[in-house]
Amino acid sequence: MRSKVFLLVCILLVVLVACTKAECKKTEDCVGKPKSTFTASCEEKKCVYKPIPGVVGNGVCDSGENKCSHPQDCGQCSGKVPQSQFLSYKCTEQKLCVEEVSGAKPVFAAAEASMSGDKFKVDFSYNMPFNMKKDLFTVTFTLSQSPQNRDERLVRAELIGTTKDKRTITVLREDINRYLWTSGSSVTHDFILDFPTVELEGELSNLVLSIDFEYVLLQGSKRVPKQGSFKVNVKDKLVFVKPGASYSCPSSCDDKNLGTRDTCSAQTGFFCRHEPIPNACGNYQCDQTETKCSCAQDCGPCQGSAGNFLDFTCRGNQCVTILKPGTSVQPNSLFDDRNFGPVQLNNNFKFNNPFTVGKDELQIDLKIYKSDPSVSRVVVETVRVLDGQQQLADASPNQELSSSASTVSVSIPGIVEYEEDHNLIVGVWYMYVQNDQEKRGNFQKPLGKVTLIRPE
Repeated sequence: MRSKVFLLVCILLVVLVACTKAECKKTEDCVGKPKSTFTASCEEKKCVYKPIPGVVGNGVCDSGENKCSHPQDCGQCSGKVPQSQFLSYKCTEQKLCVEEVSGAKPVFAAAEASMSGDKFKVDFSYNMPFNMKKDLFTVTFTLSQSPQNRDERLVRAELIGTTKDKRTITVLREDINRYLWTSGSSVTHDFILDFPTVELEGELSNLVLSIDFEYVLLQGSKRVPKQGSFKVNVKDKLVFVKPGASYSCPSSCDDKNLGTRDTCSAQTGFFCRHEPIPNACGNYQCDQTETKCSCAQDCGPCQGSAGNFLDFTCRGNQCVTILKPGTSVQPNSLFDDRNFGPVQLNNNFKFNNPFTVGKDELQIDLKIYKSDPSVSRVVVETVRVLDGQQQLADASPNQELSSSASTVSVSIPGIVEYEEDHNLIVGVWYMYVQNDQEKRGNFQKPLGKVTLIRPE
């Protein structure tokens, strides 16, 4: 019985082998896949297909191919990123498959701060969720300038926040170095948020932006450099993502500013950078070759008031000062009766207010009104113009006086600012001879508040 069963099985196997049709007899019979993408061969009556390397459609994701450039070989760039709430796979314009935020929306917020008499309006703009590998945290500063402040410069910024586990971290620390020249002027700065985190996604709260700035304080006619700082709160939380993959550079980094060199590379994290070009207008620095008239954006505008009596204006490429239209120069004359022992003088101090340094002169008419017969000579040796202990000008006329008026003139050579208010005092040092003996002394005459100006 067993022998019969074994014989039957053998017969069936022989029949099955005999009935199985060969897939091919020669290579030309193998036409199941395109010859443009596969090589074919007939091996043991079966077709064997091998992909041609580097050919699109060969079913292999070769070097130089990816899911966006060749989905037929590499698969589709789509779907959610594992363990992510906000990230999905998407193709970029550069045909790269990256982890991109799905459903990001722009957030706009505003805050105000006051410091040293100035008011700052701060506007924030950023995406939520915020992609740390791609997005920018944009801040616009607008100045409401106080009357006594000038040349406000934003120096640096620092943004801190609180993580979910209650740690306070620095989100950004960056120099700005941009001027807010006049009231109403604005500066927009794009910040790159870069802080260490191993989280694919996270959240920051209690965001505080701190700004250090410099300015010039006008104290009367004096310009005093000052420093200040202010802080503003960002009301919304910052939900962020930090994908593992890098992005490519934008198609253009042109900031429309000829004063900056616009670059992007792997070294910059594929963010656009705008490096100031030395000696170029628009580099945010007032270089030696630039003036307020040739490059107002770097040096500030040549306009408006330079004080109570002067205005700024351009003359060629130079910013100069001129008298305000309708300015009236008031001549002053102060009488002084001076008695020192055996001599009595009648003096008259004449000066303009405002007083143009380098041009106007302080004139003093001096004459002997009375003198003792024992006095043979009276000489004015030195005249000094003072403001407190500061000497502004002097002269050494060594001029002998008589009963007729003698005039002594003193000019003030220069001042630091365009306008300076001074409480002027004139000091007169004299010598007289009495009974053949020389005697010396001095007296002072306050002139009151006088504005010194230097129009150009």
